[in-house]
Amino acid sequence: MNEMNSIREKLGARGFKFKTADIKHLPELLETIHTLERSGAFAKPVAGDYIKYYTDVSNRPQAAQTLFIIAMPSPITHVNFTLTDGILTTVIPPQYIGGTDDAAARDCLSNVLEPAGYKIARARVPMKTLAVRSGLARYGRNNISYVPGMGSFHRLIAFYADVPPLEDNWQTAKMMAACENCYRCRENCPTGAIAADRFQVHAERCLTYLNETPADFPDWVNPAWHNALIGCMRCQDICPVNKPYLKKVKNASGFDAAETDLILQKTPFKELSTATQQKLRDINYDDTWLYRYLARNLRVLIQK
Repeated sequence: MNEMNSIREKLGARGFKFKTADIKHLPELLETIHTLERSGAFAKPVAGDYIKYYTDVSNRPQAAQTLFIIAMPSPITHVNFTLTDGILTTVIPPQYIGGTDDAAARDCLSNVLEPAGYKIARARVPMKTLAVRSGLARYGRNNISYVPGMGSFHRLIAFYADVPPLEDNWQTAKMMAACENCYRCRENCPTGAIAADRFQVHAERCLTYLNETPADFPDWVNPAWHNALIGCMRCQDICPVNKPYLKKVKNASGFDAAETDLILQKTPFKELSTATQQKLRDINYDDTWLYRYLARNLRVLIQK
């Protein structure tokens, strides 16, 4: 199909990779989430919101026939904050920043499919599972998805399309061969979230879960364990598969002493200057999600 070749060319030119799956697999894809829910694998405080978000098919076009899953390279980002005694360089892990790439992925699809009479729509589905079941990625022992040529340093986005599913890549979920005799991620996880007794991580012990929720950090969390402005890098920076990508770092605009002070004071987003708001939006810290956690997470890194 000429459209598929054109999509492959356009996405490839940006360093993106993709796979497709027949829409008939959607019920099975969604069932993976419900199966995990019934098994108690999800941390209870976030289970409801997570399941609701990633199983919301309300915007699925009636004529949808294909699911597209796209992986976009997503490097580590460094962000500097100015303190009274110097500069603090903080880390934002892969996949948190990518609004520009998300738009580019949509454009690549729509610019090819819409002139041919097809339509696309953003899909809220379990993207990591879709990436693995479509063959785009493999699971790591840390339950993170790994894409060839990107490691775990990627961002995923999915779309519905009413284009016929000429390439149905559906397959069983697989773990990377590199993980079979490697346990570095488990050994390097400070909270013990990566367990030996099951493949699914213990989300309620994961630093990523803990610093993406509004509750105070539990008393059992050692402040020295914190290593990122959001999320956690401990199971990714120790992974041998990720070694080629660790030096690909993006530097975001830093925050001066006045801006840093306002952030630490939990100044409402709308009361910040236009310039500061833009810097925050550039790293995906707008007032819809991550900004509410910024002061707390930054403070614990400063204290560390």
